[in-house]
Amino acid sequence: MLLATPVVLGCGCTSALWENDTFAHHYGPAYPANLHLFYSNERKDILVQYDESEDGAPTGRSRCYWLEPNMRRVSGNRKPHFVSVKTEAGLTPVPVREVATSPTQPGLAELYAVAGYDDDFFTLYSGLERLDPYKLPNYAGKSQRVKQVLLTPLAVGVDATILGAVVGLYSSPQILASLNR
Repeated sequence: MLLATPVVLGCGCTSALWENDTFAHHYGPAYPANLHLFYSNERKDILVQYDESEDGAPTGRSRCYWLEPNMRRVSGNRKPHFVSVKTEAGLTPVPVREVATSPTQPGLAELYAVAGYDDDFFTLYSGLERLDPYKLPNYAGKSQRVKQVLLTPLAVGVDATILGAVVGLYSSPQILASLNR
């Protein structure tokens, strides 16, 4: 049991440093997401604008990305390629509603989206036809690796110091006994 102590104590800092959630920042839609959609006739694509929150913070920042080229990234929980919020200037707004339009309402040929107040996804509709649901980005930030790499020498040094102290304490009776002879 005493021999296992250095291994347990000595590897604590480095292994803790390299756990997946150490220094990780998670980004996702704010509550509420403040979703706005815009259609580009030129690109034949939809610009998604929403408020993003870091680590569940109550406030967020406005982010925009093009839907089509980022679908795989977003569905794979990866960061989309964001564009400037100013990109929406001159684009056609796509209405965002909380419920699907009933057949008796006028203007059913238009493109619109349905998203609840606290949803992290939206569903596109063209008139009465339900198109596809799309989730909003939810991903881990990249800054953790840089911090982990930069702090690794320090963590290894702390581990070595702890390991050396434990070995010194464990072997001190034998060293003192050999000195007294």
